[in-house]
Amino acid sequence: MNALRAEVHPRPEYRTKPDVVNASPSRSSSTIDALEALRVSAVLADGDATQQISLSQLWRALAHGEHDIVDGFFSRERCYLVLSSSKRATPARIGGRRLAILEAVLSGTRQKSIAIDMALAPSTVALNSRLALEGLGVTCKPSRAHPLLMLAAKSSREALSTMASCSTFVVRDGSVLTVVAADRPDRFLEHILPAAELEVIQNLVEGCSYAEIARARGTSTRTVANQITAVFRRLHLSGRNELVQRLFFEKRLGSAAPERIVTETIVPPAARAAADPAAAEARRSA
Repeated sequence: MNALRAEVHPRPEYRTKPDVVNASPSRSSSTIDALEALRVSAVLADGDATQQISLSQLWRALAHGEHDIVDGFFSRERCYLVLSSSKRATPARIGGRRLAILEAVLSGTRQKSIAIDMALAPSTVALNSRLALEGLGVTCKPSRAHPLLMLAAKSSREALSTMASCSTFVVRDGSVLTVVAADRPDRFLEHILPAAELEVIQNLVEGCSYAEIARARGTSTRTVANQITAVFRRLHLSGRNELVQRLFFEKRLGSAAPERIVTETIVPPAARAAADPAAAEARRSA
């Protein structure tokens, strides 16, 4: 891609059979077919990817209006953003206070804290974050933004060297699109969550609302809320944003195996100490 400089960097093989989830049943059949074709092409292109890009560089390109977000979706193992080069004569740039607000919100800072720091009303923070996200071509609430957008915003805001795979592919009309992809941050929870709770958390990470998760699972919204609350309480997390940020960045920045990092990150300290005989003996001696 032009504005996003890609670096050649080999990565492990992933299964190349497209396994796309979270299609939108509310759309017309022709729209769904076109969307599924695009997603299958994106997954196949990612399977052959040999390049990586900086997520902070991705964020800057999006903020400068150099690229438009065409789609964001998930497979069982990966999360994807599909981008097109902007065709607008004047790029829709996002900058100044509005960009700073969106970066802070997507990085996990509470909107009330942002309002206090910037001497703004909370409603002003909420409005600016929503409008800034719409400027990127995304119409969901910031709290339900795609994980790669959250990670890109944090990488730019905190100058983190975070990479994701990058590749291009051609669609039916001849347009060249770019797919940026990374491992799902929630896939490492398979080792510590029961199947039902894991599915609910996976849907949450994908940006589904409680009502959408309840409909998909044939249960009540209250049940979904209780399951999510129980998981966050057990893992000592404040919400979706912290789950994504901690799993992704601590996995990327740490040197231990993913399972080990997840255990060290989200298992309560008392539980870790109880599992350590030396620590338990030290407590008894004290």
